[in-house]
Amino acid sequence: MKVLFLGILGVGLAVFFLYALSTVLVLPKTRGAMFVGTSSRKIQAILAEIELSPSARVVDLGCGDGRFLRAVWRRFGVKAVGYEINPWAWFLSRTLNLFLRIPGEVRYGDFMQADLSHYDLIFCYLFPDVMPRVAEKIRREARPGTIVISANFPLPGFVPEKVLRVEDPLYFYRL
Repeated sequence: MKVLFLGILGVGLAVFFLYALSTVLVLPKTRGAMFVGTSSRKIQAILAEIELSPSARVVDLGCGDGRFLRAVWRRFGVKAVGYEINPWAWFLSRTLNLFLRIPGEVRYGDFMQADLSHYDLIFCYLFPDVMPRVAEKIRREARPGTIVISANFPLPGFVPEKVLRVEDPLYFYRL
């Protein structure tokens, strides 16, 4: 019994250490932003507001554990792409997608280096200090008609088509 307890404690400490280490490693890029998953209530509200064909191209900027990627696959059959710079969140997302047989792709890296010009829907749940750079990137790269959904924080310089209040605001834009 004691060995089992120590084993569980050891695994818990290792997971905590890996989470803390990966957060520290990406601090220069994320400016202190922590990995926070989008709630199920928010995701369900988003899915109720949009309609996607299975051929739609969807990207999640900073996909965390990939729950939005899995949700659009389950609801619409869309093989979405996620970008994640935090190694722990990337590992979680990849592992969960493999385990649950979700065909979406999770790319390890900085989404600021990605080309957004071929996506039909861009989703992000990012901190306010990153939003001005994200807004400029979207302005430069996204095509007219692209849907952009931002959880919690607005895109500076853009006027939302709709704002839903589910815990915190969800901003819907159509370029």
